[in-house]
Amino acid sequence: MVIQIGLYNVSSWRVTTYVMVALSLGIFLIQRTSYAMFDLVFEVCIFHFPALISAMIYLSFLGRSSS
Repeated sequence: MVIQIGLYNVSSWRVTTYVMVALSLGIFLIQRTSYAMFDLVFEVCIFHFPALISAMIYLSFLGRSSS
């Protein structure tokens, strides 16, 4: 079921959140265990903040659509 809120498709935000969180976790694990290729500030700004922001947007749309 696709829930449409204005111009925003909740299912596309769900997929975006899953991809960003998976990428963020993957980079985090690689950086900490085997191969450190990025500076910490770059890693946080490019991978972790966007994942957090996309999750917050998805959860706000999810909360708005369920009420």
